[in-house]
Amino acid sequence: MPMITEPAQTKLTETPLESIDPLDTKVVQCLPKMAEGCRVPVFMDEQKAFVLAEIVSIREHGGVREFYIHYINYNRRLDEWVRVDRMNLKELAQPSSSSSSSTSSNNISQEVSQTRTVPATTTTSAASNETSSGNTTTFVLSDDAESLNSDLTQTAALSPLIDCSPAPATAVPPTKIRGNGNNHHSGVNSITKVKNIDLIHLGRYFIKPWYFSPYPEELISCPVVYICEFCLKYCKDTDALKRHRTKCTLTHPPGNEIYRNGTISFFEVDGRKNKTYSHHLCLLAKLFLDHKTLYYDTDPFMFYILTEFDAQGFHIVGYFSKDKETNEDYNLSCILTLPPYQKKGYGHFMIDFSYTLSKLENKIGTPER
Repeated sequence: MPMITEPAQTKLTETPLESIDPLDTKVVQCLPKMAEGCRVPVFMDEQKAFVLAEIVSIREHGGVREFYIHYINYNRRLDEWVRVDRMNLKELAQPSSSSSSSTSSNNISQEVSQTRTVPATTTTSAASNETSSGNTTTFVLSDDAESLNSDLTQTAALSPLIDCSPAPATAVPPTKIRGNGNNHHSGVNSITKVKNIDLIHLGRYFIKPWYFSPYPEELISCPVVYICEFCLKYCKDTDALKRHRTKCTLTHPPGNEIYRNGTISFFEVDGRKNKTYSHHLCLLAKLFLDHKTLYYDTDPFMFYILTEFDAQGFHIVGYFSKDKETNEDYNLSCILTLPPYQKKGYGHFMIDFSYTLSKLENKIGTPER
């Protein structure tokens, strides 16, 4: 009788195989190809709905891919960093062929954004379409209102207090192409698409910037940029600001006080005599003026700083500038009211003051167009 032998059992592994959870987070989902210029609906917190947006820049933060998006037909100050969980990828549209000509400029923008190491945004900008009547909360009060040298590290527990109005319109030289703040520009302006400063501290307020401003590279990675409210010197942390305040002797803008009514004062600052202050002022203003032309040569300009006075000094409210010599006799070139002081009539007051100066000079001027 033939002998029947059982087949030997093959030992496949030393340890039992792990069961695979159907919801295992280790499983990588296949995402569609996403690049700069793609358009995709993104959930907008203010509108509580998906709004069509364009991908402006892409970065890796903490191992997670993030996308800097611009909401189509919305003001650029609403641009923000979002993750893929806020996107409706089913309606993702690749860049059109007409945008292929701007590929080189997009590459430049991507290279600059990578070298900047833009800090992650922890709060979403809640703002409305500029065609609607909604507003945006862009600043909160700090806890150091009583002393300039007190502890300034209270950003974590702050809550929004007041709404601010949209950015005031500013004029640009007639040889430049004007825009309405809704569109991204190609070419050299592509490097300014991404906001590089996440938050600033100025006096009693923490203010969320609206636009790009060319501050030094070392400030880009700082969660908060601290600015002296009197000389407008920028510092990277609270210790640097405290050291600066022990040396800074200013309690008002440099220049001559040319107007005072109660607690309201105007200071006239010559861009040639006070170059450092004027340069710092232009950097601060660029955070809130999208189409401001930043001149590093401030010699041709006079700056008129509007301030509020209290026991600590003269706090900057806003400013306007004008050319010293112009063939068109413009009475102002640029005007800005800082967000904490908007909706209080300061903008109209500065415009009226600029006309008064023109009358004293026997000139009939208008704002620069």
